[in-house]
Amino acid sequence: MNDVFYRFDPSHEHLTKDGQPVTDDIIDEMAHRAERSGPPKGLVPGGKSLSGGRTHSPKVQVVLSRETEQKVRERADAEHMSVSRWIRRVLEKETS
Repeated sequence: MNDVFYRFDPSHEHLTKDGQPVTDDIIDEMAHRAERSGPPKGLVPGGKSLSGGRTHSPKVQVVLSRETEQKVRERADAEHMSVSRWIRRVLEKETS
């Protein structure tokens, strides 16, 4: 029987590219650096255009009561989708 056993050491589970264990301080520094630098180049906020082609889809801002906003969030969460996608689906049903 040639069983091989490895000792699990959680401090070595995740290593930096330099081979150092990832610490909370390293994670915090990476997060601060990412926040300062903004999104990666080529990343398009919101993803694929809903209008088709290479144009940005128009945005519409809506003001809701807190109670309505909370209900919308709950409905979207219950259907495992973003608030934006849930509202878009409702509006598309109403306008088609």
